[in-house]
Amino acid sequence: MLLEQHQLAPVIRYPTKMKRLLGERGYAFLQHTLGAIERLLPHIEVSRWEAHKGDKTQVTWASPERRELTLRLCLSLTKDGRSANVALRASLKRKRVPKGVGAVQRTIDERERDLCERVLGRISGVLRGEPAFEAWESLHAIQIAFDEQIVASHLKEWHALELDLVEVLRRLRELAEQSYENKSLTFSCLLDPQNQTDPDRGGRFPADFLERKKYRALTDGFRTTYRVSARGAMVRFEDCTSLKRPTKGKHFFPEWAEHIAAASKQGVCGLCLTRHGDILVFDEETLRFTYRFGKWQYWNHSHIIDLLRNRARVQRVDPQIVGTVANAVYRAALDVAFRRTGGLFVLLRAANKLHRLVLKGDAISDERRPPIDCNFDSALPSKQIQSLSRRLTVELAGLDGAIVLSNKGEILAYAAVLQPRKKGKTGLAEGSRTKAAIGASKYGLAIKISSDGDITFFENGKSFLKT
Repeated sequence: MLLEQHQLAPVIRYPTKMKRLLGERGYAFLQHTLGAIERLLPHIEVSRWEAHKGDKTQVTWASPERRELTLRLCLSLTKDGRSANVALRASLKRKRVPKGVGAVQRTIDERERDLCERVLGRISGVLRGEPAFEAWESLHAIQIAFDEQIVASHLKEWHALELDLVEVLRRLRELAEQSYENKSLTFSCLLDPQNQTDPDRGGRFPADFLERKKYRALTDGFRTTYRVSARGAMVRFEDCTSLKRPTKGKHFFPEWAEHIAAASKQGVCGLCLTRHGDILVFDEETLRFTYRFGKWQYWNHSHIIDLLRNRARVQRVDPQIVGTVANAVYRAALDVAFRRTGGLFVLLRAANKLHRLVLKGDAISDERRPPIDCNFDSALPSKQIQSLSRRLTVELAGLDGAIVLSNKGEILAYAAVLQPRKKGKTGLAEGSRTKAAIGASKYGLAIKISSDGDITFFENGKSFLKT
């Protein structure tokens, strides 16, 4: 059963009018399902939903040339199968920052647009065709699995698959709750649309194979995998490590998932269940969707890096260098997030402010630094994060404390205890890592990765994005 936390309540103008139209339960359903847009796409913003005279459900570009980089959303509302002559309208755009790189937004991509269309189409279909509209059990059942069904329908059409993706994802979630020889199960498969083989009797994926424990525990989740045809036939049990690795710097995935990512290309959809119970979806050698702690999410890596580049830019530093550093820090944050070790990166606006943030002796260049730490400093293969291997960066990030960097990528401190002079406003319920990130963001960009895997970005004492 899917969890129901992480709900984002969309702002709907005139809620009383909507409740009269849909009823209390129908309005609760509407709020939850409209919130799927921002749950699935955490890097976008949706304006307030306004009621207007009826119009058909649709998602359109704000301008034919797409220059406004905004989508117009329209949801037609009906009751008992009859037109209510009422529609909700809103606009969608990417989260942005006021200047620099972030002022020139990337256009909304076709996958984001498709997800929005599926959300609104599904809501409209339920409200138009649900015979027992006031039956809470019926609406509640649809609401529980709503986000996952949107993701499944998108993947099925995007990859031209015929097998039931809803069942595949459900089975993976069930595996996440099981173990084999006292170890949590891992699993992976490659869904290949170019292979149209029909399954043999008794050999249909996922049902027939995942009914047997030995086949549930056969793959390690990221190197060995099942290749499955578009129609659900088991084609091959294969080793992904023999494949060519993804082009360096052009694709985004946790470092340990490199092999399953490399196999997910030319239309192939890769699915991976981790020991932590996360479901990762890959295509074109990049992480596209994740399911973590009851929440499905689409990852737009390029837009997130745009935001980081803009926030990290300063005068007298080559923008291309800043972009390379932002890219390296973001990839390191992905690695830490999916290893669940937790960590904190700080990208200072000015390196001369280092000791307003870090205790004396914690910085690599400090005269009073303990000899053992100096010895290890000299053992680092590189002092630039963009040149240090991802695996070594993850190990450094796993130490207690923060990695502090200059805008040029120089590692100024690692395992550093942060005691910022400007602490920023923090709540009593916030943990020590969050408080450190808020204070550090007064001096630059702070990226906090929780032990649960959430990545939160801070600047000037405030969070501006959470994935």
